Amino acid sequence: MQKELLVLSMMKNSQSGTVAKISGGRGMVTRLEALGIRIGSKIKKKSALIGSGPVIVLVGNTEIAVGHRMASKILVEVDE
Repeated sequence: MQKELLVLSMMKNSQSGTVAKISGGRGMVTRLEALGIRIGSKIKKKSALIGSGPVIVLVGNTEIAVGHRMASKILVEVDE
């Protein structure tokens, strides 16, 4: 059975999963990798402001704020 794929910005708070794809340019991918967000990494959405505010995620034991537009380019395979 295939797991559900969602962009990070559309995930519900406290949902977690594995980063499946990053559909941004090389600069964005490099910046996210420096923060620990790369394909295959486990990620958990903590919170987000409605609209266009930053999305707060947990990668390992680190909390990271990702811009809404950047979060909309991160595709996550959501855990059940």
